[in-house]
Amino acid sequence: MSNITVLIVDDHSIFTDGMQALLGSVEGIDVVGTANNANEAVAKAGTLKPDVILMDIQMPGKNGIEATADILRANPACKIVALSSANESFYIKKMLEAGASGYVLKNIDKEELIRVIKKVHAGEKHLDANAASQLIDHFNARSAQPSTLADSLTKREKEILAFIAQGLTDKEIADKVFLSPQTVISHRKNILSKLGLKNKVEITRFAIENKLI
Repeated sequence: MSNITVLIVDDHSIFTDGMQALLGSVEGIDVVGTANNANEAVAKAGTLKPDVILMDIQMPGKNGIEATADILRANPACKIVALSSANESFYIKKMLEAGASGYVLKNIDKEELIRVIKKVHAGEKHLDANAASQLIDHFNARSAQPSTLADSLTKREKEILAFIAQGLTDKEIADKVFLSPQTVISHRKNILSKLGLKNKVEITRFAIENKLI
């Protein structure tokens, strides 16, 4: 039986290098490449044709959810596992909707990760226990009481939304919250996606209506 080929996608080289070293010595698994952004991931998925892709979600520019959908449109046989630090029901749901076969958190141990790779390669699905709990809590909360769109935002996203609504630029927001402008742009895209908004005018209106500023 041939080895399972794996592509690792994350915007932090130290993480992709670490994962490559971690899996490089595992019998039955070949790490065929790494990618540090979504566009690179889409390109390498097309050329390398990996069996399994470990996909980060929150990356500058195009995020892992969009990359997953793009890759699976062109390479439907590929299996994608979200490997993320984001344990939020929104991201879990969106990744599964995009076609991901699994969702695990970055604190997963080596043996469990190997098991997940083999499991999804065999055609099964896998959801981390903590991620599954998040989804259950999310749907239970929605059943128990009406929620607003604002509830879907994280504390950081509400903070950035408020600054956007006040007219600050990405650079100005980045300076205030001690993040890179690219990370702020990524948060802004997530905010627009979560709320179904199109531009800063709609963000401002939403912020006012929901008393976020």
